[in-house]
Amino acid sequence: MAGPTPVSALIHAATMVTAGVYLFCRLSFLLVLSPRAMAAVAIVGVATALWAALIAFAQDDIKKVLAYSTVSQLGFMFVGVGVGVWWAAALHLITHACFKACLFLGAGSVMHGNAEETNIKKLGGLKKEMPWTRWTFLIATVTITGIAPFAGFWSKDAILHGAHSSEIEGLAWVGPTVYWVGLLAALCTAFYMSRLYFLTFEGKRAADARTPHAHESGFRMVSVLVVLAFLSIAGAAWGMPVFTGPTGHGGRALMELYLTPPLGPADAIARLYKTVVIEEHSPALGYVLAWTAALIGTVVAFWVYRIWLPKHVGQPLPAAIARFWRWARAKFYIDELYELLIIRPVTAVAQGLYRFVDELLIDGVGVGGTAGFFRRLGSWLRYTETGNAQSYATVMAVGLLISIAAVLTWVLR
Repeated sequence: MAGPTPVSALIHAATMVTAGVYLFCRLSFLLVLSPRAMAAVAIVGVATALWAALIAFAQDDIKKVLAYSTVSQLGFMFVGVGVGVWWAAALHLITHACFKACLFLGAGSVMHGNAEETNIKKLGGLKKEMPWTRWTFLIATVTITGIAPFAGFWSKDAILHGAHSSEIEGLAWVGPTVYWVGLLAALCTAFYMSRLYFLTFEGKRAADARTPHAHESGFRMVSVLVVLAFLSIAGAAWGMPVFTGPTGHGGRALMELYLTPPLGPADAIARLYKTVVIEEHSPALGYVLAWTAALIGTVVAFWVYRIWLPKHVGQPLPAAIARFWRWARAKFYIDELYELLIIRPVTAVAQGLYRFVDELLIDGVGVGGTAGFFRRLGSWLRYTETGNAQSYATVMAVGLLISIAAVLTWVLR
């Protein structure tokens, strides 16, 4: 996050962080052979989605909010992989690339127009001063929250619908559990993204802002935001059903049809071994409830940051909320826990191995011991190198006599 904003947009939207999702989708024909592996992927994915969303609640840096949002959305993608709707995971990967790049570059535009300010609590009121950035950022925000008919609704909610409709062999509880936890994560997503938008573009400008006024970015920056905002809307076409069966049900998304050749073997294996069974349920629970959760999160954020908070400026938060906020701001101390459980033990073992292997065996016995042996051997041989020609001639003569004696002994024998 310390890098330039375009670099952050590229890494978080389209390259490094999405490589794992692509890899798991391509290896779906192997993953589907193990129900427990699929369950593990789904559970870790939904836990990641919820954990990162809760951390994003309390972040004040505009790029940190988007960074943890990326972690959360990756969790949703892996939920799609784990419950067997690989096409939905791939679709969310693509739609996420569009709206997350728009959000990151929109954050860069906000920083450009506000003297590189990144604290959203010191911004506010930018919708009049930066209208193009505001509208594109709003479109991307609505897309990531999963509001219909934007692209995020058709990709993320398709994953939740798949979790609700799927049943993993021998682990029937995984699908419903992942669905309801994912629904909570979707609600949290709507809340923290709406919070980010309201604090940045709505309300009034903070008194301690770096500059009294902001300015809109130039055409070269804004035009890219417009293109990405358009893709955030147009990407919905890949998730809409393109045909229905004789009964009017069973519509398949364009992305599902497009990915049939590479993902067909995994679907065939799942049907053959019944590793994952996708039931043809009504989309009411999968889509409508997810859409409702997104609306609830948005409305709650609007009430908190546009109605309640302006009337209680300077007042302390309730104790329970303040405690949760401290934990979330500290990322639930996951870094400290990682330091305690992983870094320190591994460092202690590495230092012990260094002293034994590097210092004792390699430096002491290997390098130092070899050098010491030849140094001592050389110190013994130095007595033969006196520089006296008569001594050298004597040694040569003695050696010659010994050689002659040895040859004569061998011949006479």
